[in-house]
Amino acid sequence: MGSKTLNWEKRQKIRNGEPMEVFFDKEKQISLTFFPVTMSHYEEFLSVRNAILLRQSAMPIEYMSMKYLSALWALEIDSVRDTGKVTGVFDGIMRMLYLTLRLEYNSDILLQTVYCSTEDPRQLQYVEVTQGDKIVQITPQMFSAYIRPLIAEQNGLTLPDESYNVDLVEEEEKIKNSQDNELECDTDTLIASVAYLSGINEMAINNWTVLQFEHRVQAIERDKRFMLYSAAELGGMVTFKKGNPCPSWCYEKRRTSVAVRAIGDVSQNVKAIGDLGAVVTAGGSTNS
Repeated sequence: MGSKTLNWEKRQKIRNGEPMEVFFDKEKQISLTFFPVTMSHYEEFLSVRNAILLRQSAMPIEYMSMKYLSALWALEIDSVRDTGKVTGVFDGIMRMLYLTLRLEYNSDILLQTVYCSTEDPRQLQYVEVTQGDKIVQITPQMFSAYIRPLIAEQNGLTLPDESYNVDLVEEEEKIKNSQDNELECDTDTLIASVAYLSGINEMAINNWTVLQFEHRVQAIERDKRFMLYSAAELGGMVTFKKGNPCPSWCYEKRRTSVAVRAIGDVSQNVKAIGDLGAVVTAGGSTNS
């Protein structure tokens, strides 16, 4: 009964856009408070969200057995060793982390907070963050078990199901993208459209959380699909063999697949995190 109560409380806080404190060690009072991203940071959110949605099963097999944060760090180190360039994925995940902690992000000093093995710089030990008077060491285990799922849930993101067939998901994504290539998408137009259909001023949306905005977009799309298909069916214009493709203005139909996120998507619009080459050549921790 207690766990169900906590689950309802958590869902209510997420719906209301309230911050959530996560305790990693209650006895020592080690915790961090995570905030939902607001629409005032929407463009920044869009530029880094793919870092948290990267499908690990789409990465080379050597990274698949690692914890998510460890895999992204090892990927960066290997990229610097092999090509002299960073992919941007670790920078993206750190930007998302700082955004949700409401902390100022500085990529120039980020490596001062990253701790890896002195024997092998590919092995990430923890990332240190300071929130108020709290200094917390985030391990890859903590990030996978608590932080990544919470960030996704607070901001309306669906983490990929690693059991999906990567090739089939990629093919589905290609088909989806080819159908959308006639649209010129930009955030200003989207926000203006949502504001117009919601009967409010665009400025009011800045105070919404990204989750609330995405839910409103989905509700508008669902209502318009429902009205279109229902009117066409009632007017005798068309008969759907498998029933109305959008049978409800309240609920979405069950989905059976999740879009894949490629490493190339993450690299786009993401800045480098500094000189990782120094870490590779030093052969040790950024902070020994």
